[in-house]
Amino acid sequence: MNYGPHQWRGDFQFNISRYSQQQLMETSHRHLLHAEEGTWLNIDGFHMGIGGDDSWSPSVSAEFQLSAGRYHYQLVWCQK
Repeated sequence: MNYGPHQWRGDFQFNISRYSQQQLMETSHRHLLHAEEGTWLNIDGFHMGIGGDDSWSPSVSAEFQLSAGRYHYQLVWCQK
């Protein structure tokens, strides 16, 4: 991923936003958000499913669960 002079490499999910996670959690409606100074980069190394194989079961299939006690991933951040 490239953003301005920055470059990130690795297996990860990311989000770039004008809003902090705190503001997103505390604001009830989109029209109440206000752009904050700077840019917020959120990096997620792993994701687990949130629902089951059907609409009435909350269970996550075993293949989509994060069950290890510890996880490791590598991210490289450099300037061009």
